[in-house]
Parts: sequence; structure tokens; C-alpha cells
Amino acid sequence: ELMTRKVVTLAESASLREALALLQRHRIRHIPVVEDARLVGIITDRDVKRATPSLLSGTSQEDYDRVLAQTHVSQVMTRNPFSVTPSTSLKDAAKLLAERKFGALPVVEGDRLVGILTNTDLLRAFYESLED
Repeated sequence: ELMTRKVVTLAESASLREALALLQRHRIRHIPVVEDARLVGIITDRDVKRATPSLLSGTSQEDYDRVLAQTHVSQVMTRNPFSVTPSTSLKDAAKLLAERKFGALPVVEGDRLVGILTNTDLLRAFYESLED
């Protein structure tokens, strides 16, 4: 009920540049990685930041651009991420997010991605419950 159903996804072969563009364009922090609609990984804004050289450290713009273009999502993503199903209770999903300090959980049926549940989704639900 709370999950986001229209999920922004990437393929393993996508570049870090593509991942960064999607994160910025959609103002999100987590992108499930899929192959043939099957969940194979997840990449986060932190993963992208860790894999990207800092221009402040003396890296040239050329090297920075090369890394973004030539590094594939498959090299940086978390493979086989924790996930939940549509029937997972909200309590169990929230517990997993809190205990593991995750920002999001892909929602799968079998191995097919059907949504994503984020901390923001939970906060929105909590806020709405306070309005009642």
C-alpha cells in the first residue's frame, strides 16, 4: 500500500553518469538494478559518490568524465539486496529498514521488481497517521 510502484531502474550495463543523472533528475537516493525485470542489485547515491573521484582532490575534469562514462553500475551496485514482498507487513519492513540502517527496500514478487519502499514512504505514512 505504501510502496512506490513507478520505480526508476537501471540496467547493470548503465554508466555511473546515467545513474547520477537519474538520481538528480528524479531527486531520489536509491535505484534498483534490473535485468529482464528481475532484481539483480541496487545502487545508491552514496555508492555513486564513493566511486566518483573528487574534482577538489586535483582530479582533472577529463579523468572525472572518463570515470563517469566508463564505470558500469554493475561494478558499484550491491548485488542481491535485501528485499520484501507486497505481503510483508509494514512493521517487518520498518524493522528491517531500522535495524539494517537501509534507506530503501526493493519490493519483489518472485524475483521480479514491483516497487520500492523507502524511509520517505514510511515517514509520509507516519505523518498522515498523525493528522487523523
